[in-house]
Amino acid sequence: MTRATRGWAIAVCMAGVLLWGAYMARSQDAAVKKDGSKYGRYVLTTELYYKIAHYTGTSIVARDGKLQGNISMCYHCLAKPITFDKPHSHDFEETLCFIGGNPLDITDFDAVVEYTINGEKHVLTEPGCVTMPPNLVHCPVSVKNVSPEKPIVFLEVSNASSYGTPKAAKQSAVGSR
Repeated sequence: MTRATRGWAIAVCMAGVLLWGAYMARSQDAAVKKDGSKYGRYVLTTELYYKIAHYTGTSIVARDGKLQGNISMCYHCLAKPITFDKPHSHDFEETLCFIGGNPLDITDFDAVVEYTINGEKHVLTEPGCVTMPPNLVHCPVSVKNVSPEKPIVFLEVSNASSYGTPKAAKQSAVGSR
């Protein structure tokens, strides 16, 4: 299996798990959170929900050690064009996934995602993932042609328990594997 196929498969699985988890969590009573069991602390629901002005609906934000492992993750719905314009890097690997918002067909994708990696521009016109090795400068990212009728999912997954503050791009960094 190629790295791109593996990354895409992981992103699709993660998106499905997040959607299922969010659906199931809505049916739970938020007051009944910690049940006193040995592993109840690993089950997270409403503490991951955030309303973020530039995203549509409720986002799931799991950073700063919330997942109790070496991973950070954010799930957002995009139903309007958006641009993230500050080039930056991280000292960990980061994968950004752009997936069709139709849960019955995630390939239903009318958006255009323009993505810059170390000054090199790439364009996604179908669902896909972009993975940056540690210290690779990335951004701007511009999501175009997206609308409330055809939203997309923006999934961020980082190989770090704490996202921290991205490092501003002062020079051309080169990531290595």
